[in-house]
Amino acid sequence: MPRPKGAKSAGYDRRRAELLAAFRERLLARNLAAPSLRELAAAGGVTIPTVRHYFGRREDLIVALLEDLGVQGEAHLAHARDASAPFAESIERLVQSILTGLSMGLSEIHALGLREGLRHDRLGPAYLSHVLEPTVLAIEERLRQHQARGEMRPADTRVAALSLIAPQIVAQIHQRELGGCGTRPLNAQSSTREQIDAFLRAYAAEPGPPRAPEP
Repeated sequence: MPRPKGAKSAGYDRRRAELLAAFRERLLARNLAAPSLRELAAAGGVTIPTVRHYFGRREDLIVALLEDLGVQGEAHLAHARDASAPFAESIERLVQSILTGLSMGLSEIHALGLREGLRHDRLGPAYLSHVLEPTVLAIEERLRQHQARGEMRPADTRVAALSLIAPQIVAQIHQRELGGCGTRPLNAQSSTREQIDAFLRAYAAEPGPPRAPEP
């Protein structure tokens, strides 16, 4: 029996995921210019009509990849929301985990999002919605928990969250993606320590007055 018009063939989703993995590898490759649709097709070992069948236009493919990256990152966001440790320890763990994630591949993902998304009316919001903003929102949630426990002073948690993640992203792009490690190396350990200390000075709640002894 012929397949109904518009119905997906068996294995469609699996094949689409395989192609997306190949396109991701090419899009994140270092020292290569942003690939055209033809170059992406070659990376996946398929023709341009096949790419269009599964994804549509090039920008549709980029949006699909950003959506997929967002889904894959959800498990890591649970750690970003975890405010179980005391405030100072929690912030140190958070910043160190951001640094670790960036050094293990997230730097390349942010570079991709910025390369494709800057000044693009569709890809810019897609990068924000699926990659950057979910991280900011997770950190905001973590900070609100510390505020609720009285460990962090009242403040705009969005601004505070950005002040934690933005320096790390900029530093990684400066060092890894723009070659700053060769032109002006940055000591990641000391700069991270300074960032954590500055954040704690700015946002830690003032200790309350000492309690009077019981009579």
